[in-house]
Amino acid sequence: MTSTLLETIGLSVDAALATLIWLVQLIIYPAFGQIRTDRFCDWHHGYMNAISIVVMPLMLAQAALTMYGLISAFSWFGASAAGCMLVAWGVTFTLSVPCHRALQKSGNTPELVKRIVATNWFRTIAWSAVLLLHLAEILWDSIV
Repeated sequence: MTSTLLETIGLSVDAALATLIWLVQLIIYPAFGQIRTDRFCDWHHGYMNAISIVVMPLMLAQAALTMYGLISAFSWFGASAAGCMLVAWGVTFTLSVPCHRALQKSGNTPELVKRIVATNWFRTIAWSAVLLLHLAEILWDSIV
């Protein structure tokens, strides 16, 4: 594969994750509190299965492409993007997953909905930064 094709795929994956996390942050998570309590656990279980099918391949692709990029042509843009990606992964597995487990167990209590919305800002900012760093690197490379 050419580096231009890999760059395009990487940018597409970054854009997909950034778009998805903004949708989750602004629409999906705030809507959790609107789902009837007696239906929430079933709905949430289905949501988690469905969103995982979309998110996990994107996260794995982003990790692979980021690591490949760092190994094949190190840049500070790439290293910074990798750091932001690691923040997103860290928050996902230390804050978001436990919050989803609590939601699955306890339902959509206002406290848990507020917690998942608040802690998800870290992922929203991190994945947005990955995309912006990728775009900045492309712009920088076209100027220099």
